[in-house]
Amino acid sequence: MKSTHLLALACFVLWGFSGCREEASTTLNLVFEVEWQGAPYAVGEAGIDDQGRDVQLERLECYVSDFAVHDVREGWIDIDTVARIDFGGTTRMAGLEIVGCQGLEIDGFRMGLGVPADRNTDVDPASYSDPDHPLGYKGSAGMHWGWAAGYIFSVYEGRLLTDPATPFAYHAGADTCFRSVEFTLDEPTLVPFESGDVTWTLTLDAYACLHGVNDIIDPEIDPETHTGNNLPLAIRWVDLYREAWTLTP
Repeated sequence: MKSTHLLALACFVLWGFSGCREEASTTLNLVFEVEWQGAPYAVGEAGIDDQGRDVQLERLECYVSDFAVHDVREGWIDIDTVARIDFGGTTRMAGLEIVGCQGLEIDGFRMGLGVPADRNTDVDPASYSDPDHPLGYKGSAGMHWGWAAGYIFSVYEGRLLTDPATPFAYHAGADTCFRSVEFTLDEPTLVPFESGDVTWTLTLDAYACLHGVNDIIDPEIDPETHTGNNLPLAIRWVDLYREAWTLTP
């Protein structure tokens, strides 16, 4: 009997150190919205800039990747997902599958803006078995420059509705333009396993993509960058773009 009790105790201790007996998963659904200076906005509409001019966005797209959630017990948990978000489309979502043994108490969130360096350049989109993968040859259509240049991380196109109209285009790519945005939650959010999915909202303020605390891009003065032809402007754009996100758990 004594040896049986010792064996049972040992098994209990080992189970405690392992944390759980069976892994489960849940999906953190991210819904992407766009606004203009804090108000609801749709691509194709006109918003007012800091000089009172009408600004009409005609295309707004981006890649997001390198996700991570911060659990109060486990620390940072990386989630390997790449998604292409078209703010002019009807479906703007990314599903992050989190595998574990117990519910999480998330108090932090991180998201990469762009395509990770190891999947950016010298990659053939046709090498993906699923052509509709966000980095596949169909999934990346219009967001890939070529093997050497890699993927376009973000696209912000439109025109100032002046007379005559002033077109602008900000296309950021290259590893030097990869950025991350990180959020700390006011209170930890419980994400349970095996009890339904959880949905959060990420909102991009298209106005703030041009108007920041420390910098303002005027399309009449700086109308275009495709990164390689104007890297300083591309870096200014991505630095403003990084600060334009908010998270609503």
